[in-house]
Amino acid sequence: MAHQRAMEVTGHNLANVNTLGYTRQKAVLEAVGPFSTDRIKIGLGVRVGSVIQYVDPFIAGAIAQKTSALAEYDSKRTVFSYVETIFNETSGQGLNQAIQAFWKAWQDLAANPGGTSERTALLERSKALCTQFHTMRSDLQSVEKEMNNRLAGSLEELNRITRQIADLNNRIVAAEAVGTPANDLRDERTRLVEALSSLVGISTFENGEGSLSVSTQTGILLVEGIHSFSLSQEGDQVYWNGIPADVSQKLTGGKIGAWLDIRDEVIPEYIANLDELAGTLIREVNRLHQMGYTLTGETGKNFFEDFRSPPQTPNAGDYTGAAGFIRLSTDVDDSPGQIAAGGISGAPGDNENALRIASLETSATLEIRKWSYRNRGASVSSELRIETLNEFYEELVAEVGLLTEEANESQEFSQTLVDELGKLRDSVSGVNLDEEMTELLQIQRAYEAAAKLITTADEMLQSLLEMR
Repeated sequence: MAHQRAMEVTGHNLANVNTLGYTRQKAVLEAVGPFSTDRIKIGLGVRVGSVIQYVDPFIAGAIAQKTSALAEYDSKRTVFSYVETIFNETSGQGLNQAIQAFWKAWQDLAANPGGTSERTALLERSKALCTQFHTMRSDLQSVEKEMNNRLAGSLEELNRITRQIADLNNRIVAAEAVGTPANDLRDERTRLVEALSSLVGISTFENGEGSLSVSTQTGILLVEGIHSFSLSQEGDQVYWNGIPADVSQKLTGGKIGAWLDIRDEVIPEYIANLDELAGTLIREVNRLHQMGYTLTGETGKNFFEDFRSPPQTPNAGDYTGAAGFIRLSTDVDDSPGQIAAGGISGAPGDNENALRIASLETSATLEIRKWSYRNRGASVSSELRIETLNEFYEELVAEVGLLTEEANESQEFSQTLVDELGKLRDSVSGVNLDEEMTELLQIQRAYEAAAKLITTADEMLQSLLEMR
């Protein structure tokens, strides 16, 4: 009977050779205590003392940790690749090309300041530039919204997994309290822990009864014994167990950590710098345009609509929303003759102001702020720089490329670590068919020997009964 049970364990291993997350088991045989007769102790055979798992807790913990990092970088890589397409300048239709066309239109107007076609072309190029700003800002805001939507779905999945872990804690403790190994339940719990680690960075602790406690790496409790604690989303905030206090800053690692980083830090920084670029363009072009003269000798006209923050109050120095706001002013929109290309002389062919505005392309005195968001927007700072608008934008494009490259390299490195740790775990916990067949042969021979013992004992008894 003992070897039949051992054969069942081996058969269970063989049946699960391709089961994801299955841990190899082994029946541990132990001698049954002897009884004494006439000062002689006689053993009572063998029994299955326990069924153990071949598992290394350190490797399991390392896999959970690296799985969290892999999921984080993989999520960032996917989103950064999309953001890179928003700033794509290889198609010939990016913002840089629109800015270059804008400056070129001013140069063309300077060459023929009285030309209606040049003025009309300038207005069309300017409208195209405004549309490009609007589209890019809208696309970046869509990424923010998508991160929020993904966050909501991931929190629901996290809550489902933590409830299942708490339920398995209950079943494992109940089973092992009466001496029944809960190996398969433990495998299921380990798979859930790995799935949870792909959502958020976690830490685990198993007590003496076999119950597993799970918390985030920053100490937010998710599972304690048979109890699970939920995370819910309210707008941009994340609440723990229904308590209205934002804990999103404490959720790091995994997909959730990646999406929070992107939503609260990466995208807001690019939106702020895009707004700064648009706002500075409005400010500088309007400053010079107001100094020039139209074909009818008028001055003080805005080229772009004066940027103001809602509800239409001056917002000096703060260009939040400028990339979505930028548009031609009512002074010049559909009125090519109102473009102030001339200088104070007002003479035909005067291109003084058009030249001044065109020179902004290479101005070495232009002031523009570069914004930085850290700690998911908790730390926002800016640096005043002296550089051209083109240089400022090209730097943004380069940063997007670097982010994508870093995410790709980190993802590949994390994938290599997870693969290597997986191989190491399989060498300890995985089912090896050769080893199982060897084990099966040993059990078979032991079973045959036991059967032979019974047959021999039966023959001896038969001989005794046949004595006359």
